[in-house]
Amino acid sequence: MARLPYPDPAKLPQENRELLKGLPPLNIFRMIAGSGASFVPFMSLINAYLNDGILNAELRELVILRVGHLCGSEYELHQHRRVSRTIGLSAERIAATTGTLPSVHFSATENAALALADDLTANVKGQPSLVAEAQKHLGDAGLQELIIIIGVYLLVCRYLETLEIEIEDQDIEGSGLEEIKRSLQSNA
Repeated sequence: MARLPYPDPAKLPQENRELLKGLPPLNIFRMIAGSGASFVPFMSLINAYLNDGILNAELRELVILRVGHLCGSEYELHQHRRVSRTIGLSAERIAATTGTLPSVHFSATENAALALADDLTANVKGQPSLVAEAQKHLGDAGLQELIIIIGVYLLVCRYLETLEIEIEDQDIEGSGLEEIKRSLQSNA
């Protein structure tokens, strides 16, 4: 059971209530909708890289899975394994996110991004050699998006684990990414 009660949608601010209505019925969204003025901007931030990011979807999901694994967040792993399968990642590549790096299951670019994810999960400042290697593969904007994704999922994992948000009894259909985008667009 979650550490806090899930907020009553009827008691949420109207903007939060409207946005929540269009989102996939996930416990993380149910809980974070009660965070006041942070909810809508947070959802806009995650939508920016989930739906409109410059990193390809497979790389993004590999990084999210790696951070979830390193943080021991079962909820995050459960949800993003589902997203990863939906976008076509193989079970072998998904499983490899819990193994040692570099991995033969990943490209040089993916290994560089995952190495930086490992480093930034353990340290506040990335090692210059790992930052340079990721930048070489991703460019300046790609490196920045990678660092943002790693940081956001460190936050998300801490949020999920601290509040003990439980995995839903039934999975949603699809990735849920389009619903996030549509809900934000209809509430803009």
